[in-house]
Amino acid sequence: MVVRMNKVYIFDVDGTLTPSRLPMTQDFSIFFSLWSMDNTFYLVTGSDIDKTREQVPWYIFDRAQAVFTCCGNEMWIGKEQQYRKEFKPPQDLIDFLWDKVNNSMCPIRIGNHIEDRETMLNFSVVGRDCSQEQREEYYEWDKTSNERKNIARGIKYGWPDLDAVIGGEISIDIYKKGDDKSQTLSRISILESEKDKHTESEFIFIGDGIENKGNDYSLAKLMDGIKNCKWYQTSGYQQTQKILEKLNG
Repeated sequence: MVVRMNKVYIFDVDGTLTPSRLPMTQDFSIFFSLWSMDNTFYLVTGSDIDKTREQVPWYIFDRAQAVFTCCGNEMWIGKEQQYRKEFKPPQDLIDFLWDKVNNSMCPIRIGNHIEDRETMLNFSVVGRDCSQEQREEYYEWDKTSNERKNIARGIKYGWPDLDAVIGGEISIDIYKKGDDKSQTLSRISILESEKDKHTESEFIFIGDGIENKGNDYSLAKLMDGIKNCKWYQTSGYQQTQKILEKLNG
């Protein structure tokens, strides 16, 4: 029996298909719309469904085989939610995070520091209400201060059953240990295997938060030990386009 090989692409969204917390650019959306007509893909993002829909055009969103939001703790096919994992953060963790906001050396603090997405927490010292300019300013400041790395380390030490990883440019994603983007691979494998028993899948993941051990790292690390799995670190949507052009060339 001849087994066909099918490429299955998995994409982070923010910083991979779009500029950070901004909608997909017009040029890239044209490229990706054409590319998506002939390719199988899934989206795996740390954002919730509303923020994802703000960034990804509806016609691309609907072409995805499935969209995993909140680091894989929610799964959507079209407009229908397929599952949702609940997470209730302990009060002492909330107190710890507020202490980090109040005692940060960062000169910028805007608002919306702790966003409870009910499946995970998203924490930001500068606050998610910051402007794009303030976001970029904090990102540069964090590169030298390592504030997010140190806070994430403190969370993992104080709450061993939780994980905390850098997400995007200003935040930290917090969830139960194991409830990260790596959980999506088994679900994607099942979905693909149900389509055609005579097809074997090659899974290709592209994300911008791998090499810095951000919220894409867990999925890439899992793929390292599995046959027919590859991952690519990207510096942004422009490099993502170059990777896809090379893979499809």
